[in-house]
Amino acid sequence: MTRATALAPLLVLYAWWASGVRPFSALGYVLIAIPSLAFVILLVVWGGLSSREFDVHDGDRTVGPHSSLANAWPWLALVVLGVALEIVGLALGGRSTTVPTLSTTLDHLLVTHVVRWLLYMAWLAVGATPLVRRWQRRHWVAPR
Repeated sequence: MTRATALAPLLVLYAWWASGVRPFSALGYVLIAIPSLAFVILLVVWGGLSSREFDVHDGDRTVGPHSSLANAWPWLALVVLGVALEIVGLALGGRSTTVPTLSTTLDHLLVTHVVRWLLYMAWLAVGATPLVRRWQRRHWVAPR
């Protein structure tokens, strides 16, 4: 059994426990800080923040043939629309029933422990992504 396979159930249980703690409590802050600090420390130890790391992999970076700001406009428009709706909702007092903001939607979703747990798991996964990539680079073996 690999380390990642052994670690996965522990992270799932940790997320379940941490997402059940009262929000904005001292314990809640500590349970957020533990994985955050662990990820940053591992990233630093593995050399993920060194300037040399960026120089070494510059030759490996490529830009797709269709990468441009003009092709990204639908995504940018969605981000701008989301920010605009959030601003309008907050300007209306933050509890508007007619303007669907991200914060009011999340307020309704975060009532259940299962949804908080799923969001906590997603947060851990996003945070671990740079570590996984760094780990893969460290253990990559060139094909023969």
